[in-house]
Amino acid sequence: MRINPITKKEIKITARGAKFFIEFFVYELILLIAFLLSLRTIMGKERIYVTDYQKLSGLFPVVAITQLFVITMIIPVMTGAAIAGEKEKQTFDIMLTTAVSPFQIIWGKMLSAVVRVMMFIIASIPLMSLSFLSGSIQWKILFLFVLMATVYSLFVAAIGIFTSSICAKTITSIIFSYGIIFFISIGSLLWNVFERASIGRSTFSGVFLLFNPIVYFDELFYVSSDKHIVSFVANGFLDDANGTKWIILSTLAIVILSILLVLLSARKINPLKRKK
Repeated sequence: MRINPITKKEIKITARGAKFFIEFFVYELILLIAFLLSLRTIMGKERIYVTDYQKLSGLFPVVAITQLFVITMIIPVMTGAAIAGEKEKQTFDIMLTTAVSPFQIIWGKMLSAVVRVMMFIIASIPLMSLSFLSGSIQWKILFLFVLMATVYSLFVAAIGIFTSSICAKTITSIIFSYGIIFFISIGSLLWNVFERASIGRSTFSGVFLLFNPIVYFDELFYVSSDKHIVSFVANGFLDDANGTKWIILSTLAIVILSILLVLLSARKINPLKRKK
């Protein structure tokens, strides 16, 4: 299997520097702090031998949400300089003269960021698994979370690489990425609330909720407890949907949009397409 040359180069550079290991340590430290704070809250003043260990299942969403928040913050920073940084260093045109195609450049830059984030997520599995010891949550939920987190990482990276391809400055790209993610996450929810208040059901806003990471992972947390809330947020859009169906549809929607963003990014930096 031939590895994308851009990805291979980026990973080699990352692995040789101390910055990655500092990021790795800080990431795990943040998760550990969130874990200990939530554990202290769950335990309260009770002694450990009289505590209801099923309460430990509450650690899973806390650590998961903390991870997702950190992922949302760091990926736009990683991808913001992918193309815009090359423009600032005036190496963008040189990069385009290599044998690597525009699509390979975009895909390689994006994949290198996702691979780094996946290392963080995989390293957090032992910590997250502690919340499964009570048996109140099935282990398949943990692996489903890793899969969904991977999909979400690709989505955020695709947004970041797209903004980097259309912006001339790295900082502009990063801010633009945060703006898009905020609109998708909060804007679609506000639209849904407004639509439900106006006509009593979801129509067009339900489509945008498929891309909403808050609803996406909230459904996972409810599925882990044998519940679902999708009938509330998407009433009138998918009346017969349950949490599992929503996760599947949302995953497909996110993957399709990510692919579209990658293709648009490749087209944007392609000098032949830009001339037409």
